[in-house]
Amino acid sequence: MSAVCWDCVEDEYLKKIVQEKGELQLCSECGTETRKAFTAEDLAEVLDPILQEHYAQGEEVKRFGPDDEEWWEQEGDPLSHIVQEPLGQYFSFNDEIVDALIENDDARPQDGEEPFFSNDINYVSTGLRPYGLRGWWDSVEEDLKHHKRFFSSSAKELFEYLFRGVETREFWDVAQKKDVTVVRKLPEDSELFRARICDSNEKLKNAITDPLKHIGPPPPERARAERMSVDGVAVFYGALESETCLAELRPTIGGEAAVITVRTTKTLRLLDFTRIKDSHHVLSYFQPDFNEQAEKNIFLRQLGSLISQPVRPGRESDYLITQTMAEYLAHVHGEQSDGSLFRAEPFDGLLYKSVQRKGGTNIVLFSRSKSETDNAFPAAYVSDSVKFFRTRAIAYEHDKINLGMMDGELVQHSDGDEIWDDE
Repeated sequence: MSAVCWDCVEDEYLKKIVQEKGELQLCSECGTETRKAFTAEDLAEVLDPILQEHYAQGEEVKRFGPDDEEWWEQEGDPLSHIVQEPLGQYFSFNDEIVDALIENDDARPQDGEEPFFSNDINYVSTGLRPYGLRGWWDSVEEDLKHHKRFFSSSAKELFEYLFRGVETREFWDVAQKKDVTVVRKLPEDSELFRARICDSNEKLKNAITDPLKHIGPPPPERARAERMSVDGVAVFYGALESETCLAELRPTIGGEAAVITVRTTKTLRLLDFTRIKDSHHVLSYFQPDFNEQAEKNIFLRQLGSLISQPVRPGRESDYLITQTMAEYLAHVHGEQSDGSLFRAEPFDGLLYKSVQRKGGTNIVLFSRSKSETDNAFPAAYVSDSVKFFRTRAIAYEHDKINLGMMDGELVQHSDGDEIWDDE
């Protein structure tokens, strides 16, 4: 029977399994006989539980042709394609692996059981849902609202778990045509924008005479609680685009606003949630914590949308968890509960998508001020950059949602399934 040696296996976890449990035999891929190897049957044995856990037989769906002809077709891909996903590569004896899976299927047809593996069946991924992490997030939010607002160990544990190793996550940058990390280095002299409603002549005059004082971030004593900051803690809320700044103000028709430009005074290290949404972290189906890490991947990709949602009036306490998360990323990231460190540094700020302007990106910069004479933020006002705008029209878009009840809780459904997509 054909076999593959550990050196020809690309998946690092499977490689170790072959090294530990394989036997010396001829490798069908490289021709060596001096390294431990797995036969097609050995590979089928380790693949069997993985495939049964993460794949299901596809359902029959009706298809329609250009002349309205219709036929039934099973969704998914054949078994010969599916086995390559967890293996992460194609072996020359792929068909033998498929045959071994089929032959070793422990279903008992005589008892009415149907085999799971067959060349006549297509398979679909069952996917994972981060129910556990979403429940943890909700529990921490409840803890911050009603129990331990200032000394919540559960919040620190959650953020340590979510963001440990976040620097290794990668995002495919279409413009650069390569993978980049979700940590964005914003160069010195980058332009940022900040806006403020000017609903009186006095505010318009102030914006003209001292733009930075009246449109820039407020001093700590006047800073009020917002999405990423608590009362008395000043942060810089702005955007990468002036149009996004204006949209985030949610101005009324005929309302007036002022926008200023600032330039960064040093290179900033930012955690980019717009990149996290489409990021990936390579996992192996053969690693013991695959499900746990895969669910973490899914939840992190959803987190950008979760923290971007506007809070309804009267529900400002919903900001508590994002405020705590921001403080963790600004001051604590890199430290562990046991006092140990991992290779990471706190962030200068965050980037996240605007829900008020499609394609817009918001930015938050954390204060590093140590005294009243320090510049709290690494950004300087661009002289004569203040511009004034009057809102002429506002456009709204609406998406239909399907709401229902499940176990007494309100849930959102799409085609009968609870929505867990990023959007």
